[in-house]
Amino acid sequence: MAKKQAVQAPKDVPLFADQPMRVGYDETRRFLWGDEQSGEVNDIIYGRGQSISCLIFTLAPGRNFRSSERWKALFDQDRFYYVLEGELTIQDPETGDVAVARPGEAVFWRGAKWHFGFNVGTVETVVLDWYAPQERPPDVPEVVFGETKPDLGEVANARRDLLGRWPAALPDERDRRLRDGAVVTLTENDALHVLQGETSQARESLFVSTDQLTAGSLTLPASFRGDVVVHEGGDKVILCETGRVNVHLPDSFEWYELGEKDCLYLPRGTPHQFWNYTGEAARAMFYVVPDYA
Repeated sequence: MAKKQAVQAPKDVPLFADQPMRVGYDETRRFLWGDEQSGEVNDIIYGRGQSISCLIFTLAPGRNFRSSERWKALFDQDRFYYVLEGELTIQDPETGDVAVARPGEAVFWRGAKWHFGFNVGTVETVVLDWYAPQERPPDVPEVVFGETKPDLGEVANARRDLLGRWPAALPDERDRRLRDGAVVTLTENDALHVLQGETSQARESLFVSTDQLTAGSLTLPASFRGDVVVHEGGDKVILCETGRVNVHLPDSFEWYELGEKDCLYLPRGTPHQFWNYTGEAARAMFYVVPDYA
């Protein structure tokens, strides 16, 4: 009997479904994305569901990912790459658009786009990779789904049409990228800020909020106890970036503690409350799919 050929896909990834789920960084699944032609990426996978997922990827200094016959970096999604460590350069090979993000910044785009990624620095790049909608069911490997994708044509390495008129063209070019959903760098200065709480305030900084996802940061002051929050229109993923974050579910009395790079998944409609039990500020990243309300 012929031996069944293995499919390159992550094994035993936790399924985000109808119950809250905490996944610690030391419980994540590891997966090597890509091949020699595309470049290989270290994926750190917390879990996947029908509407939302959570993963981090890393690139070693001087390494990159592009595309190959089997591994095609083409996704029809709203894509949010938030840099936790190092530096990330993203290239749209069809247009030549390039965006660069450093810690606390993000690269974002909307719609079907190819993209290449580069670490041109001297330290490892660590990136929070959030997107919506999911391009395939959780049980379909990416390399199998990739067989349905077209091939990439000629590659553009720069926007040469902007040479000779930079930075005068910068305001119009940034407006175009934001309007058209092209690759663009977003900082906290670009965020929509929201103050949460009646007696003490935490600051939500929404980097993006579209009809597919809302993604941002939450800064919790020392000894903070928040109001109860609920998103009736979407599932939520929370990842502790710095410090220690506690989350209380008042309906079930569940009490979660998140250290750095620990994750908590909450199904839509789950009332929850943020706490900071420490004497120092903490920060969490979160995203909601599809509706933040």
